Amino acid sequence: MNPTINRGLHFADVIKTFGAHGELLIRLRPEAPEEINLSEPVFITIDGYAVPFYFKQFDARGNHRALVVFDDMESMELAQELVGKPIERKPEKGERRKGNGEKGTEKSSLLGYSVVDEKAGETGVVAGFIDIPGNPCLQLNDGVQEILIPFREEMMTIDHRKRIITTKLPEGLVDLNRKP
Repeated sequence: MNPTINRGLHFADVIKTFGAHGELLIRLRPEAPEEINLSEPVFITIDGYAVPFYFKQFDARGNHRALVVFDDMESMELAQELVGKPIERKPEKGERRKGNGEKGTEKSSLLGYSVVDEKAGETGVVAGFIDIPGNPCLQLNDGVQEILIPFREEMMTIDHRKRIITTKLPEGLVDLNRKP
């Protein structure tokens, strides 16, 4: 399994460092629970792997932000490495993972699907998903190199029976990703 694929629910993003002792300012997403279970780990992807972190401190700052410190991350240098990264948590019992508001397709279920663009033809096979806030991307392998395309369900048709994704990508987008 590709470790870059979401392992949990994306509920927050690290905005910036805030102080000299590992403090981080995070932005809570609208789907974040009202009560954060501070005894459970959260996950941040580092070098392609979902790394568990435990909260040492969690201070809510309004409805959508919090000042946090993670265990063993009590320096500005260590905290700086987490800036810009999404924070995920395990789903609670009965809670389902959903897409980033894109009609609820479970992205990990698309692994191995062939991608065919209406203009560019065969583009590659889905090898992973990269959850860039505001711009989620499918990571494709065309047999030679990695290609990233935006994951926007309005730009694609997914045939789960045939395991094919037909895309309507802007002209030239696939070629931008390919090396000569």
